[in-house]
Amino acid sequence: MLIRLSLEDFYFIKGEEIYFDKGLNVITGETGTGKSLTISSLMFLMGEEGNYPEGTCVEMEIFIQGESHLLRREINKGRSRYYLNGRGSNKRVVEEILSSYVLLQGQNDRTKITRLDFQRDVYDRFLGVLDLRAKVERLYQEVVELDQRIRNLREKRLEREIRKRIIEEDIKEIEEVGLTPEEYKKAKKRLEEISLAETLNLWLSQALSGLSASLEGIKTAYKALRELSAFKDIRETLESLEVIGENLRDMERSLEGMVLSYSQEELDLLNSKLYKVQRLERKYGRSYEEIWDYMGKLREELSSLEREEEPETLREELKEKEEELERLYHLLSQKRLEGKEEFEKRVKGYLESMGLERAVFKVSFEEKRGRYGKEQVRFLFSSYGKEERDIGEVASGGEISRLSLALFMLSPPAQTYVLDEIDTGISGTTSIRLAKLLRELSRNTQLIVITHSPAIASAADKHFTTSKEFIQDIPLIKVIELKGEERLKEIARLMGRVDQNTLKASQELIREVCGV
Repeated sequence: MLIRLSLEDFYFIKGEEIYFDKGLNVITGETGTGKSLTISSLMFLMGEEGNYPEGTCVEMEIFIQGESHLLRREINKGRSRYYLNGRGSNKRVVEEILSSYVLLQGQNDRTKITRLDFQRDVYDRFLGVLDLRAKVERLYQEVVELDQRIRNLREKRLEREIRKRIIEEDIKEIEEVGLTPEEYKKAKKRLEEISLAETLNLWLSQALSGLSASLEGIKTAYKALRELSAFKDIRETLESLEVIGENLRDMERSLEGMVLSYSQEELDLLNSKLYKVQRLERKYGRSYEEIWDYMGKLREELSSLEREEEPETLREELKEKEEELERLYHLLSQKRLEGKEEFEKRVKGYLESMGLERAVFKVSFEEKRGRYGKEQVRFLFSSYGKEERDIGEVASGGEISRLSLALFMLSPPAQTYVLDEIDTGISGTTSIRLAKLLRELSRNTQLIVITHSPAIASAADKHFTTSKEFIQDIPLIKVIELKGEERLKEIARLMGRVDQNTLKASQELIREVCGV
C-alpha cells in the first residue's frame, strides 16, 4: 500500500507531501492544476527519462508485507540517484519493487492490459489456478533441462569415449612399469649396487689377470731353475720362489672371493623397468611418485565417466515427466475452459455498468505449448458488438481504463492501483455505477483515482484537491486534503457550480454512492 508521496521541485510542485490511506483515494482539481502529476511523479520514480531540473526529487513510502520501505529518486548534478530505505540503490531495483506493488493505469497507458502475459495472469488469478500453473512451469522447466541433458550426452558421447581411451592408455602405460613408487626406489638402489659391483669386479678382474700372468711367469722361472739346479746349488732360490708362488696363489684365491655375483637377466630387467620410468618422467614432466598419484586420479575419472548417465536412462525419466506435464497441461486447460463463460459474463456485466452496453468481451485460446500451459490466453474486445479483436487494436483510452477496471474487479493485480481520468465520456447514472464499482474494488485494493466526476469524488475514503497559485508569475501547485464542508464544496464544484442546491446534492450523492 502506498502510504506517502513526497515531491520536491517536481515541475511546479516545490514541496508537497501526500498521505494516502487504504480504500479509495480521490484527487480532483481544476484543469491544469496538476492532478496527473501524481502519476507523473510515480513514472519519474520508476525511471522515466525527461528534462528534469536540478533538485527534482520524489520519495515514496510503501507498505509491503508488514514492513515500510522508502523508495527515492533525485536529480543531483544532472544525474539520477536512486535510494532504497536511505541507502544508494539503482533504477532496476526501485522500478522492480514499485511495479510489483503499484499498477499505473493512465488514459494513455496501454502497456499493461494489452500485454498477453498480463491478460493470462489476470485470467488465471481469477480462476485460482496460479498454483497449478506454477507446477506446470516448474515441470516444464525440468522437461526442458532434462531434454537438453540428453542432447548434451549424445553430443558428448564420442568425446567421452575418446577421453576414456586416452585415460585407459595412460593407465596401461603406467601399469606396464610394474613398480610401485616404493618398489621403484628399491630397484634404483639395487641397480646402484649392481653398478658398483660391476666396477669392483672390473678392478678385481684386472688384478686377477695380473696375478695369473705373474703365476705363469713363476711357473716358467721355477721350471728353468729346476733344470739349473743340476749344475748349481740354488736350493734357497727355489724355496723362495715356491713361497712367492704360494703367496700369489693365496692372493688369487682371496681376490676371487671378493668378486660380487649378479645375474645378467636381473640387470636387464631392472634397466628395462627404470628406462620405462624415466620415459614416463620425461613425458609428464613429473616424478614417478607424482605420476603414480596421477594414475589414481585417472582411475577416478575413468570410473566417473563409466558411471555417467546414459541417454537411455534419462529418456525413461523424460518420458515420465512429459506424461505428467501433459496431465497438468490438460488439467490447466480444462479449468481455463470451464471458467471462460463465467469470466466473460462478469466482465461484460461490469462494462455495461460503466456505460459500455454494446461491448463484447471474449477470452480466446490459441494453441501454444510452453511453460504456462498449452494455450495462449488472449482477450478480445469490441465496443460496438461486432468484430471483436485484440484489445490494443480496437480499444480507446477511456475504454482501456474501464476494461481494466472490469478485469481488476475480478482479479486485482496489485496492492495499489492508480487510475487517471477513468470517468472520461461517462456521466449520469453510469458515473454513479462506476463510483460504486470503484468503492467495491477498493475494499481489497488501494485505489488512487484522478477524476472530474462528482460521483467518483463522492465515493472517496480520502479526498485531495490540487490548486495553482502564482508568486511573481511563477506557478506553484498545492495538494490539499479535503474534509467536511470543503469536500462538499469541491463535489459541488464538479457538478458545475457551488450553491445550496449543489451542496445538498453533494450530500445526497455521498449517501447514494457510499450507501450511508
